[in-house]
Amino acid sequence: MLSPALRRAHGQLQGHRQWLTAFASETRQASGFRANGSSISSGPWRQSSRNISATACVSSIRSNFYWRKRQQYELNRNQPQAYKRPETADVDIEFIEFNNDFREAINDVDFKTVIKLFPEARKRQVLTGTLLWRTVQCVHEGLRRVKRDREDDGRREAIEDLIAFAEQLSNAVRKSDLEPDRRAHLHLLAIFKEGGAQAQGIAFWEWLEEQDERYVGLDVYGGAIELLAIYGTPLRELEQMYERALQRFPASFNAYHLSPEAVVPDREQAIEIKGISMMLLQGILTARLLRGESQKAYLALDTALRLYPTLTPPRIFAMFIEERPLNEAYTVFALACRAGVVLPFDTARKVLTGLRASADMSSPDSHITALRQMLSVVYMYLGAGGSLTSNVVNEIIIAFTQTLRLDGVADLDVKQKKMLVSTTLDAIRKTLEIFARYGTKPGLSAFNSIIVNLGGHGQSKKIVTVALRDAQALLLRPNHVTRRSIVVAAGMLGDKDYVAQAWQDLVYNLELQSKRAELPDYNILVKAANASGAVDFAEQALEPAMKYIPQEVTQSMRDRLHNPVEEDQSSKNALDVSSLLEQMKQLSADLAVVDDRTVDRPTTQNFAEQLLPMTIPLLPLQQSVSEQEQKALYDELTTEQPAVDTPELAGLPTDALSTSEDSRADSESKPDIPATKTSVNTDSESDSPDPLPPPAPPASSTGLTFGSLRHENWKTINYMLALADHNDNAYNAAVDQAINAGIAPPKREAVLRRTALPEKPYLGLSDMATTDGESEDKGYDAQLRRPRQEILRLRGRTATK
Repeated sequence: MLSPALRRAHGQLQGHRQWLTAFASETRQASGFRANGSSISSGPWRQSSRNISATACVSSIRSNFYWRKRQQYELNRNQPQAYKRPETADVDIEFIEFNNDFREAINDVDFKTVIKLFPEARKRQVLTGTLLWRTVQCVHEGLRRVKRDREDDGRREAIEDLIAFAEQLSNAVRKSDLEPDRRAHLHLLAIFKEGGAQAQGIAFWEWLEEQDERYVGLDVYGGAIELLAIYGTPLRELEQMYERALQRFPASFNAYHLSPEAVVPDREQAIEIKGISMMLLQGILTARLLRGESQKAYLALDTALRLYPTLTPPRIFAMFIEERPLNEAYTVFALACRAGVVLPFDTARKVLTGLRASADMSSPDSHITALRQMLSVVYMYLGAGGSLTSNVVNEIIIAFTQTLRLDGVADLDVKQKKMLVSTTLDAIRKTLEIFARYGTKPGLSAFNSIIVNLGGHGQSKKIVTVALRDAQALLLRPNHVTRRSIVVAAGMLGDKDYVAQAWQDLVYNLELQSKRAELPDYNILVKAANASGAVDFAEQALEPAMKYIPQEVTQSMRDRLHNPVEEDQSSKNALDVSSLLEQMKQLSADLAVVDDRTVDRPTTQNFAEQLLPMTIPLLPLQQSVSEQEQKALYDELTTEQPAVDTPELAGLPTDALSTSEDSRADSESKPDIPATKTSVNTDSESDSPDPLPPPAPPASSTGLTFGSLRHENWKTINYMLALADHNDNAYNAAVDQAINAGIAPPKREAVLRRTALPEKPYLGLSDMATTDGESEDKGYDAQLRRPRQEILRLRGRTATK
């Protein structure tokens, strides 16, 4: 028999064995619970505990306590959140779904849904953080999209709904029902401005100006200045409002940085000063443009380009293109492209349309120059990173085909017309090839123009057939305008059978759509029948028109069939075909430049290595200033100058006065060597790594360093100030003359065409030589070399000795 001590030891040993077995079993069951969610109430521990003696249980109770505590911790750690914290309230699924729907509507600019859900959003208090601002931003973008739609009742109703909702928001802000957000307030002012809600916008602004900085800031002041400028507030009051804003919010020293005389700390670097309000500058710039104060407007543009040469808002450039004459708009567009600022497509198209319309069809020189300018605009837009669309292709192709509509082309013989058609087609093919690299194809309007101008005016039926085939290859189906164009071309070709066939095809396709020919269609038929001799066919084709077109109108068309009005298509001045073809070679040379530079389809161009055709007219000069002297004046006006010139420096030449940047550059290029340093290299010196090269200076996406870009912009602004001065003086004189004569003032573009600067050949892409980044002569710098006194006058500076 065992002694009591041995029995106790034996019992303890058995108890520990049972405990270890139960622990392993419980661990496996806990793992099973995590997988299957089963209960642990009937685990092996309870079964095995019956076999343990009382002594063993007492002996192992301490170990059992810690084991249960560990077991509970493991179970709690692996339970779902709801099981761990049963006291947590249930998640509001409906709230989450509503919040997601509201945010999705904002992201999709679904302003109708946003307006519908907005009352519930206020009730659920989801308009926190940036959501109110994003809501108003969505409404603003929705207004812009609606305004781009065609004018109809639905469009007007949508605009009225958006204005009413904006007014509801502004009222809620005034009642403190919505948290103040300056960005939202700025968009509300813009909605009232663009939606024509003058009274609502002015009332909201007058309330905002009386509030604290939670409601109004420099940007809001800028938006308000634009609003008031559009609705006729005098410029003097707006300038006072601009100064009031600068005084009220003196932080970041905007009053200095936005002034024309300010200088940047380092012309080679980006500005890192926070709080500079470009929106305020844009507001006063817009007001100056709308009031014809071009000098101050261009100085404001100069300020923007000095501060942010690559980040100037596109809206600023667009305002100049909208308000200033075409010759200024062209250079402003080029200015933006050179800096890598991608302007909206509508802005680029406005420049292209203006250039095409500016061509004088009685002058081959004017027409070809306009074509070259349009090509330059497209190239610079591509080089800045802009995207092409079919509308751009259409503008270019239509302009090319209009070469066959120049005065005097009708008098050419068939051979000469074929030569002109062939040359024009070659230019069109090369253009389409270039655009195809960027995934852009022409639209149907381009082919319609080819049919009429090259096929009809160019007397080539084959062109009509080829154009229709090529359009079909691009999956473009002929529309009603296409069929009209074929009727017109058939008449010009003098083919009466072709006229009949084209008209029957037009009527047949209208009937398929349950439509009928209208008066414009019949007028085209009459003209084509007269030109081709298809009078009898036209007589029969006019019979259906008598059922729904007034009798006097149909009778007038019949009279024109039998007594056609002869149109004099001959030109007073004979067209020199050889001269025109020679000019077309210049256009082809420009196309070759674009072709060569886009063969690899680069995203942007390196304009630092190219001279761009930045200007249209060349300004006449009374004197010239060398590039060195012009650079010295630039340094004088754009860097901090010593307060007092010492006598030693007074006698030195201008270029001996180095700026702080020049001194810094010299110190960087010539590292200091201590006088105590010997020529003997120690081992540690020989093993030291080579110093890292200095970082490359920041540059635009188009390759120009900030220092170079700021300098080039400064010169271009000098040119723009001089050109605007000429344009304004010419137009003001014409207006005064009209007022004295008691007649209506003429249009500005008409006046500027009459008072154009002495014509000089346009310098296009092929005329500009590739350089190593230096803007040497070649026409561009020459026009900027204005005398020192003239530059100071244009910039509103007092001339200094």
